Amino acid sequence: MGNIAVAKRLDPIAFAGIRKVFEKANQLEAQGKKVIHFEIGRPDFDTPVHIKEAAKQALDKGLVHYAPNGGIPALREALAQRLKADKNLNYNPDTEIIITAGGQEALYLSFLSILDEGDEVILPDPCFGPFPLAVGLAGGVPVKIGLQPSQNYGYDWEAVKKALSPRTKAIIVNSPHNPTGGVWSEEQLKTVAAFACEHDLWLICDDAYDHLIYAGCRLSPAAFPGMRERTILCGSLSKTYAMTGWRIGYIAAIEPIIGAAIRLQQNIMLSLCTFAQHGAVAGLTGSQDCVRAMAAEFARRRQLVMEMVRQIPGIELDGMPKGAFYVFPRITLPNITSAQVADYLLDKAGVAVVDGLAFGVSGNGHFRLSYAVSYEDCREGLERIATAMKVLAQKQ
Repeated sequence: MGNIAVAKRLDPIAFAGIRKVFEKANQLEAQGKKVIHFEIGRPDFDTPVHIKEAAKQALDKGLVHYAPNGGIPALREALAQRLKADKNLNYNPDTEIIITAGGQEALYLSFLSILDEGDEVILPDPCFGPFPLAVGLAGGVPVKIGLQPSQNYGYDWEAVKKALSPRTKAIIVNSPHNPTGGVWSEEQLKTVAAFACEHDLWLICDDAYDHLIYAGCRLSPAAFPGMRERTILCGSLSKTYAMTGWRIGYIAAIEPIIGAAIRLQQNIMLSLCTFAQHGAVAGLTGSQDCVRAMAAEFARRRQLVMEMVRQIPGIELDGMPKGAFYVFPRITLPNITSAQVADYLLDKAGVAVVDGLAFGVSGNGHFRLSYAVSYEDCREGLERIATAMKVLAQKQ
């Protein structure tokens, strides 16, 4: 069977830890148990009506065939206008923007476009799981750097400088950060921009949560002097417009990067769903009241979560989550792993959280809790966690 085997490049790729928790939670629900789903990073809101109506109209008009490889012109133009309005960034919609299958494909296309075999990429630990996987599949080497909770979950710059090598090609910024909810300050963004310029690096910005900032800096590193030509913005409409299933993301970067990404897109995806792109145009060009309303509700839930988490025995928050919809508490109980705590909370309390180890070695001893569920479920789920952790703490 030597010739009938899975490619070795897939050896490092395990099934996502989040998916495993989700499937186990679904099994419990099938048995009639109510589970609070704190494990899923998916807004619980429906996609706004005007976006769905625009997609329906596109269907009725017969816009169901192949789209241009880079995305329909109207959507690229809408994204360029939105980036200008929201971030004061200027991108040519014809040559500097590509529409992708969500933010995740944007990351993969970006790394495939810039990395040669053995090139190194500095990335945060903990981090969104596909970061190191995308780097590795592109032939690169992920170099993981621990974060500093007291510094908005920013990089440990002494560790970054020690990790720098002649093979370093890029550094990743993810603010707001998954899984911690950290949001960098303007000074921290200036520091990483200066570092990228000094060492001639690409700066990859994962902007999936850029409209969910409750405190902290909203600037893009691409706006700083000398950074537009070396910054690759990987964005998504998934979280901003509750469009996770629509799979609409984008890359905004200089023309050579977009040209490379389009060549890849031609041979991987060909093009994105045409009528979904027309729905996305409505989202970007229509009223942004829906975006503000969803962000306000997440902020309300965040306040509740922060108040309740601080009162739960056996866990602590080392840093302040200021964005996205996550908290990343550290487990303070001895002689128990974060995987065991996550299993315990699901089995005994009916609350699904994600073991922090799923996000990297530095996540060990933590768990991620997503408050992308209703306010009522946030309250009930945290009450369940408090009760379960009190019992667990008494057993120590």
